[in-house]
Amino acid sequence: MRRRHAGKSRTFIIVALLLLAACVAPVLWNYPKLYARVLEDRRFPALSRYALEPVPDVALVGSSMMFRIYEGYFSTRLRNVAIGGGSPLTGLAIIASYPKLPRVIVVETNILSRPVDATLVENFGNNAAEPFAWFWPYRVAISWVYYWLKYKSESHNVATLPQQPPSSYEIKTSLDEAEAEYANPAYDATMAANAATLQRLVAQLESRGVQIYFVELPYPGNLGQSRYAITARTLARTAFADRSRWPDINYHLSELRWVDASHMDERSAIIVAREIDGFLGRLTAAKAPSQVCVRHTPRANCRSLNPGELAHDQAARREQNVRMADSDFDRRRCCCSGSLISSACLSS
Repeated sequence: MRRRHAGKSRTFIIVALLLLAACVAPVLWNYPKLYARVLEDRRFPALSRYALEPVPDVALVGSSMMFRIYEGYFSTRLRNVAIGGGSPLTGLAIIASYPKLPRVIVVETNILSRPVDATLVENFGNNAAEPFAWFWPYRVAISWVYYWLKYKSESHNVATLPQQPPSSYEIKTSLDEAEAEYANPAYDATMAANAATLQRLVAQLESRGVQIYFVELPYPGNLGQSRYAITARTLARTAFADRSRWPDINYHLSELRWVDASHMDERSAIIVAREIDGFLGRLTAAKAPSQVCVRHTPRANCRSLNPGELAHDQAARREQNVRMADSDFDRRRCCCSGSLISSACLSS
């Protein structure tokens, strides 16, 4: 019996070593390129998590202005795919590359002078031609471990910082430099072209059932009245003229402070996150399945919407969400195809 048991143990050890070698050998053989892939994941952890983890119900896209409003500041579960030094176009292009999409996307429109970053889309989008596809499980494991090691709860700061008085920062030099840059008319043509690209990406995503909303984050000083800001605002508001696409958010400007010409301090970011979160909370409370239901009829009588009905349904829901922004929402009801229905259709 002991010999038989020893023989089984040796067989198990040999098989385990062979499996380990099969897993490790290709990594060691391709180590330089795989290390570069992991390094890229660590440079853009939010994009990496979007590519490697389940698709979120809500996504934020934008520049570093949105990037600095961290996910931990929200009670709504979401993924912030905004890119420091980037633009909303890149985030939308990455999201659009995947077959499964978020239900809601919030787009920051402050920075429209930067085009789609094709390299980031290739690295973090749904790229069937990506080399070393077999390395995907390793990337998932590394990403999870990295997130676990780096994760820090923001709950204490979210609860305490807004109760404290605002801090003061000396940012005059940064503001002066930004004002000079934002007065440059050379950005106008680039922003117009990027606004057209944004329009195409939004139309593509909305045709696939995504609800998309737009926000302009506040600027420090007089930057909000600069040529750059006015041009970006005019282009965005012209491209997306439907008021229901722009939630009315009170940013509490007198309470906000910036550490430079672009980025709010943590307390201010939390205040802004709370206001966006309030809109998202009302939105997700009004979550409706893409089905047509007849009032007071059994759930069995619900049917799937066709694309035309879906587009109409989304427009109706956007308009309803704007109306709800200034009123209390009864959580015992849900909106389905723009109509209030009974609890018969709630359990979908």
